[in-house]
Amino acid sequence: RCGPAAVQHAFEFRATAGEYFRIWIVNLALTIATLGIYSAWASVRKHRFFYGNTLLAGSSFGYHGDPIRILKGRTIAAALGGAYFAAGRYSPIAGLAVGALVGVAIPFLVVKAQRFSLRVTSWRGVRFSFRPAYGAAYMAYLWWTVLSVLTVGLLVPYAQRQRYRFLVVHSQFGDTSFDGEPRVGRFYKTAFAAVLMFIALVVPLVTVFVGLASTAQGPPTSRLAVTLASLLPYVIILPIVNGYTKARNLNEVFNTMTLGPHRLVSRLEAGKLICIYFTNLVGIIVTLGMLAPWAEVRLRRYRLQSLSLEAHGDVATLTNSTNEETPGATAEEIGELFDFDFGL
Repeated sequence: RCGPAAVQHAFEFRATAGEYFRIWIVNLALTIATLGIYSAWASVRKHRFFYGNTLLAGSSFGYHGDPIRILKGRTIAAALGGAYFAAGRYSPIAGLAVGALVGVAIPFLVVKAQRFSLRVTSWRGVRFSFRPAYGAAYMAYLWWTVLSVLTVGLLVPYAQRQRYRFLVVHSQFGDTSFDGEPRVGRFYKTAFAAVLMFIALVVPLVTVFVGLASTAQGPPTSRLAVTLASLLPYVIILPIVNGYTKARNLNEVFNTMTLGPHRLVSRLEAGKLICIYFTNLVGIIVTLGMLAPWAEVRLRRYRLQSLSLEAHGDVATLTNSTNEETPGATAEEIGELFDFDFGL
């Protein structure tokens, strides 16, 4: 007998740039006025705004982060960051040693950060969670990275696939685990196309830059032209390559992800994502950061509206909850400090 027909539940994102700008500007002012102390409360306020405006099947997500815990985590992260930069100024060898220790600690930090960020997230009153698996984390984030370096980058796509899969298969919603098997071949095809794209873009841009550099000894306008030309790789190449890679890889990850009998469907388009990355970057540069709230809202809206849940049965069956204690936020703050992107 055939089962019930699948029902598509599209993610909705109802936040507007104007609403978020008011939150963003107040958060920024209070953070500056309190010498950074308010940043923990600013983070909670921001996440509650975004999560509360993200809906699935008519229900919004919840964020339950504690600003006191986040402040403690940021204090520890700031102290570690200060030690890292101080070691670098004192001695290049000391800086490298501290940097190596941070690198070795990344898999541990990934697990801790994911446990915190998922545990403080809920939908319909049920919390998400992340099962700690430190051995698997070191395989995904350290071992495959080392092998990628030793093979001169040939294993980078496989390493990316392993990191994504690690994040997926150790995540849970209530008592139901996520699962997924992204195809390795897709990651290699994406990486190959991205490399060709990079080469096709960098050659003409370098030619332009070299031509402008020959006039660097001329009037101030020529020197300004050289300075602006030096930004071209960031303004043009990075949004294109990053947008293409993100769209392809995230589609592969989400389209192979399941939650019990249900599955996710992602329809990101590389062209649209590239356009958003490019215009966001230009807008932020031209306005000296004032368009950052607008950029973040439009990126979140597109990524969420390209995602849906294909439900095979009633989603209300996913209601078993866990009572795991919320872990500390230190690892997540360390990740932000060193600009590590742990999540999906």
